[in-house]
Amino acid sequence: MIQLSRFRDFVDTVLFGRELRCASCGRIADRSGMCSQCKERIAYVLPPICSLCGTPLRLLGPKTRGEPASNPENQVCSGCAMTRHYFERARAVAVYNGAARDHIHELKYRARTELVAPLARMMAEVAIGDGMAGECQCVVPVPLHPEKAARRGFNQAQLLAEDVGRLLGIPLEVKALQRQRSAGSQTFLDRRDRRANVIQAFLCPFPALVSQRNVLLVDDVLTSGATADGCSRALLMAGAAKVYVLTFGVSVADERDWFEAPGSSRA
Repeated sequence: MIQLSRFRDFVDTVLFGRELRCASCGRIADRSGMCSQCKERIAYVLPPICSLCGTPLRLLGPKTRGEPASNPENQVCSGCAMTRHYFERARAVAVYNGAARDHIHELKYRARTELVAPLARMMAEVAIGDGMAGECQCVVPVPLHPEKAARRGFNQAQLLAEDVGRLLGIPLEVKALQRQRSAGSQTFLDRRDRRANVIQAFLCPFPALVSQRNVLLVDDVLTSGATADGCSRALLMAGAAKVYVLTFGVSVADERDWFEAPGSSRA
């Protein structure tokens, strides 16, 4: 049913020349599938960012009024400074708040799969700009537990990965990862508990699919990085060379995006 809806949109736009409508609001859209007004509501990730997880960084401490915050090259956020990640680096399109959060929630919980195309296009642009697209030989979606997938009817990460892979010309390996146990809801868990809950929740049942290949791991949101690390760990154990993570949103809900300016201290 989902694929049929997307095929009808393609037929309407390409074969019959009908105006492309914004997947979010229904206004006339550009070729990305989203209108300029909706794009302007998205809080895009802008530098400076953490060199590992890609979360935006903000400088703590005194600075001259009007002077933009800056950070040393390869600066990492406080969370990554305390964590050994299994992935090489993660990058995202937007801060997981406001319009970006609304888009993801509409996709996940209201099955607004028409949002997949514009979100995936923005993700592909980030992968190209960062250089991930040129380094990876396959795309792997973060899997859902079978019970959750059955309830929802689809895996939003897989839909995004399908479009990202197509746009980048990188083959998709849907069967490369499995979730062997449900982690349950992680909404109210802190960073340490999230990591402990999911780090061993994934396995790679067909190692040959990723052996000696750089993998582009695709999900909707990077929160603590625990899920990305659990998936990356399983892929590396199966023989993957490196794992890069690409998401639409990145959460900055905790203080891991703030770091101290030289000579400053928290009040």
